[in-house]
Amino acid sequence: MEELPGADMVSAAEDPKSPKMLKGIRTLAKDYDVFVVDLWGTIHDGVTAYPGAIDALKRLIAAGKRVALLSNVPRRTEAAERILADVGVTPDLYTLLVTSGEAVHAALRDRPDSWHQALKGACWHLGAKRERGIFEGLGIDLLEGPDGAGYCVATGAKMNEERVEDYQKDLDRGLSLGLPMICANPDIVVPVGDALVICAGAFAEYYAGKGGNVFWHGKPHAAIYRSLFAALEALGGEPVDLARTIAIGDSLITDIAGAANAGIAGALLVGGVHRPQLKLNWRGKPNKKALAALLADAVAKPDYVLRRFVW
Repeated sequence: MEELPGADMVSAAEDPKSPKMLKGIRTLAKDYDVFVVDLWGTIHDGVTAYPGAIDALKRLIAAGKRVALLSNVPRRTEAAERILADVGVTPDLYTLLVTSGEAVHAALRDRPDSWHQALKGACWHLGAKRERGIFEGLGIDLLEGPDGAGYCVATGAKMNEERVEDYQKDLDRGLSLGLPMICANPDIVVPVGDALVICAGAFAEYYAGKGGNVFWHGKPHAAIYRSLFAALEALGGEPVDLARTIAIGDSLITDIAGAANAGIAGALLVGGVHRPQLKLNWRGKPNKKALAALLADAVAKPDYVLRRFVW
């Protein structure tokens, strides 16, 4: 992934440390006070919460830990809260929720930099109508395709079965018109039930690869972590100590690279987006050679590897 406006990407230098394999997060609770936890692929699969995940959140809160849920979901915070409640993750189980969708809404509203200030005209929304809450109250004209638009906001595919190829004609048209693109979800794929569904990051990766101008909101870019830490500190309590903060998630390119960009530790869950490569056995343990091969190519290495998000 290329470095983009607002993104502080990590070095590709190899980390000589091997990550520690853990069965659960009990050990981490001794060493860390702030837990930055992913949602899809970590706490739930988009349909149900993973076994033990809600119990793990309860135990972290009971232990006095600050739990910040950080998601690349292209929804505003209130909408994401409702999704979480539907799978049993209620607000008492976390300290704070931050979404890339909320970051996009704020950027379109406040135009905080020259890149966003340059966006003019109508917006081509590349995504499902259910994700249009990020435009609420902004007075932006939304179009279904690139013609007549001044820029694009990509939130994801309209249906789970679709692939980038299904949108290639519109993407190529946007490129020919020189439309800049906001990526509202940098994930490439996300687990939904037993399937892996493409996200806006897949569209943005294609677009940027063809020379398109893309601004990414969300993990792994450092800005979303700075916003999260500032929001945690605004809630009161001790300032965030990066040395006692850890990110937990299932993606090397967003959660673990994001942790490195933010200067915090990272724990990789093996049962999410990388499960096809890791050849998990019946107990959910990854094949050692498959794990080593996956980490060898990673831009950032995790400090820990977890089978599941359980206590």
